[in-house]
Amino acid sequence: MKDDTVRRLNALDDEYTAAVNAAVAENRDDLIHQLVEEYPDAALEIMSNEAA
Repeated sequence: MKDDTVRRLNALDDEYTAAVNAAVAENRDDLIHQLVEEYPDAALEIMSNEAA
């Protein structure tokens, strides 16, 4: 896996972790579920761009 892809995946992880933590702090279960559903697609998009 390319270094740029790893950096982008790490940044995505950091972004989603912060967003989920904020949603937990606000008792926003709806937002937590939305973020959990979006994450795999966002990660797949980054990885697909590497293969292209």
